Amino acid sequence: MKRKRKGRVGRNRNATVTVRSRRRRRGQRMDLGKRVEMRRREEEAGAGGKGEDEEREFEEMLLREHAVSTDMGSLDWKRMKIPPVLSSAQSSRLFRIMQPMKAILEVKENLQNELQREPTDAELAEAMNMPVLQMRRHLEVGRAARNKLIKHNLRLVLYTINKYYPDMANDERFDDLCQAGANGLITAIDRFEPKRGFRISTYALFWIRHSIVRAMTLSNFTRFPFAMESERQEIHKAREELAFELGRAPTEEEIMKRVGLSLARYRDVLRMTKPTYSLHARNRVTQEELINEVTDADAIGVDTSKHNTLLRLAIDDLLDSLKPKESLVIRQRFGLDGRGKRTLSEIAGNLNISREMVRKYELKALMKLKHPTRVEYLRRYM
Repeated sequence: MKRKRKGRVGRNRNATVTVRSRRRRRGQRMDLGKRVEMRRREEEAGAGGKGEDEEREFEEMLLREHAVSTDMGSLDWKRMKIPPVLSSAQSSRLFRIMQPMKAILEVKENLQNELQREPTDAELAEAMNMPVLQMRRHLEVGRAARNKLIKHNLRLVLYTINKYYPDMANDERFDDLCQAGANGLITAIDRFEPKRGFRISTYALFWIRHSIVRAMTLSNFTRFPFAMESERQEIHKAREELAFELGRAPTEEEIMKRVGLSLARYRDVLRMTKPTYSLHARNRVTQEELINEVTDADAIGVDTSKHNTLLRLAIDDLLDSLKPKESLVIRQRFGLDGRGKRTLSEIAGNLNISREMVRKYELKALMKLKHPTRVEYLRRYM
């Protein structure tokens, strides 16, 4: 746009001055979708070869730092330093790297069912239609990505226990519950599907709580159905919600109506889920063992010392029937050697093995001791 203006320029009064406008004519602005698409194409064009190099470097870093999986049994949950939780973009990238490994493992399982044996790498590579070296590379990188996801999300296990089971934070079974929660975290990472749009923290929280509840209901000598533990949690939740809504302690009828349980089922759940105490536990007021309130030490015709001696010999016979390490673990775990109960870490240090091995020896020994023949032998002296 040009405009002419008359004015004085030097001595010539009739001279004209040309003024150009700074305003430029703007083109029509593209809509948001077209701009995003153009930006994406520019990034892909500029990062073609560069992106492949970065991806290669990232995979090498994964293999260097996370090729070896974390030993969950040797972790000290109260003292160890847990790495920070990954961002959503980092988690998505690692899950994307895991997808080829999951596809290979699925094909391997199908081949194993068809062949009734473990397939070789050549057979598996042929089924995947890729070279053997490339298949091995996918497996190694996928396992490294899986290990990193597990390691950086261990904080969710402690968060779950502190939020939903605060009473267990100082319990002697704290390490066992953490181990169960870690197993739930591994299950969540193996089953997680990023395409569904959920966050890994939300999905893992369910599996961690599920594994902890299963461990609490199945790892005791007195077992009760898993459904009762779920119903107990529903009753506890309903009691808190009704107390908040009504401003007072709710009655049993109101709780049963909220949960939808019958009176008989409600009482069965409360009776079965009551905590179990040892007869040698001490009374909080008198500090005497509970067994003293049950037995009559002055009864006539009861030779307590002889009976205890025979029972101790019978227990020793049962423990001697186990393997040496299983017997040692049971004696130290339950204080049968006269030195008190010891934790998994202490037993692992004494035997120079990992905590996971101690737990395996303990489970195997308990399964053997529950055999009907051994139970009947011990019942003669009780």
